Amino acid sequence: MDSLPPSPRSIDREQILRAAASLGVVGGGPHSAPRIMAALCRPAVEAAEVAGLIGQEPALYARVLRVANSPFYGQRRAITTLDRAVVVLGLEAVRGVAAAACLDRTLPRGQRHPLVDLKLVVQHSLATASAAEALARIGKPALASEAFIAGLLHNLGILVQMKLDGPGVEAIVHLRAGDDQREMRTLETERSTVGHEECIAVIFEEWQLPESLIAAARDHHDPMAAPPAHRDLAALVNLGATLGLAAGSTFTLEPSPPPRSLAAMAWLGVEDAQLDAIAIELPARVTELRQRLLDG
Repeated sequence: MDSLPPSPRSIDREQILRAAASLGVVGGGPHSAPRIMAALCRPAVEAAEVAGLIGQEPALYARVLRVANSPFYGQRRAITTLDRAVVVLGLEAVRGVAAAACLDRTLPRGQRHPLVDLKLVVQHSLATASAAEALARIGKPALASEAFIAGLLHNLGILVQMKLDGPGVEAIVHLRAGDDQREMRTLETERSTVGHEECIAVIFEEWQLPESLIAAARDHHDPMAAPPAHRDLAALVNLGATLGLAAGSTFTLEPSPPPRSLAAMAWLGVEDAQLDAIAIELPARVTELRQRLLDG
């Protein structure tokens, strides 16, 4: 196997933020979608405050109304006010809509990238979000909303990583094409000057998201490395991503599923049969999510 000494980790936080700003991932006013999502993630946020926040962002306002009027919610009359839309959707679904807006802006689905098919990254993100949420509902129901958001956004750091170190990502793509199935962190340490987990963790910090989401972003490939207080969420995202890959939602950098993390399963107290049940339903769930949150 072709092997090189580890690359120097020479990219710092400010470089990540500059690259993210150049891509439109950070920056913007106080009513940008990430800032709104940060507010939505506060445990004590009220429905009236949510409506007021979303009303400041026209594109997000329109998206919330579109989702609330989708056939999935079966409303007989058109929903035309934001207050009513928030009631129909519920706070958890509104958080998901805001996360989908961030996903849209960061990973433009209509553009091609020479290294990574961004449409497949979006598909994998949807699968991870759905699987992580379903897994949370088994034994960690209070984390279901956070698991969905963390799963949906866990790979946003890839675009920033490609901006900062295109040759490093290209080297990893080349290794994957040669059937190198080593863990992603190993390949990044060997070939890249910055990891995608580091990039998304810095972005989440800049967005002022909760510490649990930041930890899940930073350690979704190795959830046992996350602080114990946030290890549940990191484990949910890790297993959700594995289930998504196993269900066929793969992409260039993750062309095949890794083995299920026994440590993450033991930490969450879940068994293979429970994961298998989620995996069976996952393709249909992903199709539904795409129709509700992204298509149209």
